[in-house]
Amino acid sequence: MRISRGALVWGLTLVLLGALLLAQQQGLISVPIPFWAWVFGGLGVLFLLTALTNGSLWGMLFPGFILLGLGLVVLLSTSTSASGNVIGAIFLGSIALPFWMVALVRRSNGWAIIPAGVMTVLAIMPLLAEARVSGQIVGAAFFLGLGATFALVRLWTIGQRGMSWAWYPALILGGLGLVVLATGNPQAWPLVLIAIGAALLIRALIPSRRPPMPPPSPPSPVTSIEPEAKG
Repeated sequence: MRISRGALVWGLTLVLLGALLLAQQQGLISVPIPFWAWVFGGLGVLFLLTALTNGSLWGMLFPGFILLGLGLVVLLSTSTSASGNVIGAIFLGSIALPFWMVALVRRSNGWAIIPAGVMTVLAIMPLLAEARVSGQIVGAAFFLGLGATFALVRLWTIGQRGMSWAWYPALILGGLGLVVLATGNPQAWPLVLIAIGAALLIRALIPSRRPPMPPPSPPSPVTSIEPEAKG
């Protein structure tokens, strides 16, 4: 008899989730966990276990992490004194995490680094606001983070053709971040020039894989056609 792993995972998880809910209602669990935190968190765990037990269903990582993040958001917003910046960063991070997992597990999907890096940068922004850093540093971190994302895309796909375009947004966004960081501080401009020059040197030193030129074909033999002799 063949046992369906997916049905087994879902059945065990639902039984465990129901048991935890029943234990909380009976007062056996003293931590006040909201009902929707249980629902979102339990569904997230279900999707994640489905992806882990069947590698072909790696797309389940996306609803899994996002639902788990929603459950954590509900829990933090109702049961703790976490600020909105921290809660927002956690939710944005839960969106970025499945893209990072896809890029790491399935290296052929280098495209996943772009949304992963963008969502990670967006998740860092409210944390910087929570730390009360200056707007100049926040703006510089935004551009530098996006530039680093595209640079990582190119380094990740260094063996693939047609991906050298990622250097251009990496250099432009990274340069904008350095300019924002150096604005109002003349002593930082030499460091900006050194950083941009170093990035260009790295770009020039990394070999680009171009398809080899086909060997020249030998010239075709010239056949002479002799006129027929007239009788």
